[in-house]
Amino acid sequence: MTKFTRTERLAAAQAVEAGDSPSNVARRFGMSRQTVQWSVKLYREQGEAGFQAKKASYTVAQKLVVLGTMHSQGMSCEEAAVKFGITGSRTIWAWERRYMENGIDGLKPKKKGRRPRVPKPKAPPTPYEQLLAENEYLRAENEYLKKLNALGAEREAREKHDEATE
Repeated sequence: MTKFTRTERLAAAQAVEAGDSPSNVARRFGMSRQTVQWSVKLYREQGEAGFQAKKASYTVAQKLVVLGTMHSQGMSCEEAAVKFGITGSRTIWAWERRYMENGIDGLKPKKKGRRPRVPKPKAPPTPYEQLLAENEYLRAENEYLKKLNALGAEREAREKHDEATE
């Protein structure tokens, strides 16, 4: 599907409004007839302002207004898109589908990105694991004390040796 710029669609709509047929305009601009017709509807409803850049996000309240108006007036998604200046009727169709499936929660914005990684909670250690951990701690403490005693004895031996050589 070829995308057309806003100025191209505006020019096509203005050509049809000037009296040219939608088929001739579609051929001349290389657009489909449906694109030309949609552009003409948008131009008739909103004028040149309908072809200005629009925001891409809508609040839940705005979505509800669009859907409510569409249903109360018996409009199609395309007609509602033209009336409210929403680019693409598929957007409104998706809102309607999500609203029918999930209610108002379906219209709330979706969180983007990855979910945060939640670490799994550790199970409390069993008595056997506690004993193993305590045993490992005591062995490390014993090794530390042996090393400390060895360093102390080495220092004393060095001091005795230094005193004897003086």
